[in-house]
Amino acid sequence: MFFRFLKTCLLLSVLPLLGGCWSQINFDQLTVVSSLGLDLNPDKRLEVTIQLVNPTLPISAGGGNQQRRSIATYSAVGATVEDALETIRQQAKKSLFFPQTRVVMIGERLARKGLDGVMDYFWRNQYQNFNSFVLISKEPVRQALGKSQELQAVPADEWKAYLESKYYKSLSGAIELYQFLPRLNQSGYAAAVPGLRSAESYGANQRIMAIEELAVFRHERLVGWMNSDETQMVSWLSGMAKSGSFKVKIDEGTIISFQMNPVAVRLTPVFDGERITLKVKMVAEAGIVTSTAELNLADPDFNRKLVRSLTDHLQRQTEHTVYKLFRTYRTDSIGFGETIHRKAPSKWKKLKKDWEERLKTIKVEPEIKVVMTKSGLLIEGLITKDDEEKK
Repeated sequence: MFFRFLKTCLLLSVLPLLGGCWSQINFDQLTVVSSLGLDLNPDKRLEVTIQLVNPTLPISAGGGNQQRRSIATYSAVGATVEDALETIRQQAKKSLFFPQTRVVMIGERLARKGLDGVMDYFWRNQYQNFNSFVLISKEPVRQALGKSQELQAVPADEWKAYLESKYYKSLSGAIELYQFLPRLNQSGYAAAVPGLRSAESYGANQRIMAIEELAVFRHERLVGWMNSDETQMVSWLSGMAKSGSFKVKIDEGTIISFQMNPVAVRLTPVFDGERITLKVKMVAEAGIVTSTAELNLADPDFNRKLVRSLTDHLQRQTEHTVYKLFRTYRTDSIGFGETIHRKAPSKWKKLKKDWEERLKTIKVEPEIKVVMTKSGLLIEGLITKDDEEKK
């Protein structure tokens, strides 16, 4: 009885100690990091820039005529990412909240120098949002994050919405942090990241950012860029997207825009001694969206011509894109090496040692099948020019 009473007293004496939390942080000292940027400053030192969400007051609290921006940016130079962030914490006088980070932006200058040792920070930060999207900025990250203006108050929200969109996925080549980090050290599936730059049609006082082109990596270093059509083909070949669009020139002055959905692609390796062939089987359903000239779709011969023109265009684009990756940049951003790893693991064990050199010798054989499913505005078998009135 005495021992039971003693245990009860001991438990009661511990209760007051449970009322607090050793890691408690006041909410007024916490601010959300919407974007985290990494770059090299003019002195070639690591520069970290963060874009913080700057909450605005509701109108009822007197915030109706506020002029301040919804974001605030801070930059600092440091030997490591954490070193620079500690300086920013002192500047902002806030605790930084990373689980809601939308975008991780890397400057082209830093990416071309190499990310070796820089990205270790993300593996070690237990509060990092690995679903953040990754972008490569063609201009200094400090300018891109500090002066960007979008429809949404927080630019990172606009970029995230664009990269999440299934409609734009094939054009953007969107990649998240959890996908990007492992590919920096993979030979069989190299990283490829969407690019970001200022739109050329806007002045210095209105910096609207455009997400376009694709930065391709060889291990931890950026080695080149793919244009919009090549980006879309990389998205299809890697299985990252299942739809898209293409413009094809049929005759002189006749350009037709096709919407393609779905697009199914299968990569198959074929081995003949030391020779490797990449067979690409693509099946796509296509529909006409717009045309610059009148089209007589009631003519079976013309329909066959359309299918043949689109098929030839896709075949040429497939060969061009793969050869540019394999022979020009010597990188495998479509994951062909991983395909071999899955289908012929014993072969891959021998190939992976000098995979980058073998890429230059791989032959590509596309097999394209296009099925026309719909033709946009169909009136008695005719599609006319946009905005053309029939007389």
